[in-house]
Amino acid sequence: MKKILAVIMMCMIVFGLTACGGAKEKSGESANANATEATEVTTESETEDETSSDNEDGQSGKSLIVYFSATGNTEAVAEIFAEEKNLDIYEIVPEQPYTDADLDYNDSSSRSTVEQNDENARPAISGSIENIEDYDVIYVGFPIWWGDMPRILYTFFDNYNLSGKTIAPFATSGGSGISGAVESIRELEPEGTVTEGLLTSASNAESDLNEWLGSIGLEQ
Repeated sequence: MKKILAVIMMCMIVFGLTACGGAKEKSGESANANATEATEVTTESETEDETSSDNEDGQSGKSLIVYFSATGNTEAVAEIFAEEKNLDIYEIVPEQPYTDADLDYNDSSSRSTVEQNDENARPAISGSIENIEDYDVIYVGFPIWWGDMPRILYTFFDNYNLSGKTIAPFATSGGSGISGAVESIRELEPEGTVTEGLLTSASNAESDLNEWLGSIGLEQ
């Protein structure tokens, strides 16, 4: 009888020790899980703080590419730019599209020639940018017509208040430079910061754009 009682007592002691060990393991697992969750929350918080800090410094503001293209050359550059740098893009579309006859630079009576010779010409734009205030940097692309930007770009700058924004012009051209267009934009947007312009082509766009962004301090 004493032997049976002894065996029963030993079994009870072993069972008790096993239960305590399991409780400790569960407690340890719970503590480790809590520690992991705390680490994840801290990491996310630090990321949000870093993002907020970048925005406050003005280094991570949103950028928008706005472009007008009559023949597709500037459009090709703008699309390469947008894809390479993952930027939003908006096309300036004229209410009255330009025909081949309109773009005949050798015809003094063609629409483009008449518009460029008229300082007050403001061709109408179809559509609008509803949230332009969300962007800190506006890249503006266009072809060079008679040493300047097309008059429809004047319409664009008349339509939007870009005060306090950085405006970075880029253009395509058959021969004329971009400096005249840059000066025109500075006159139209005296409260904005207008960078030096870039004259490029679709074949050289990627390398030209990266070099230009570095030179004007707008690396993306």
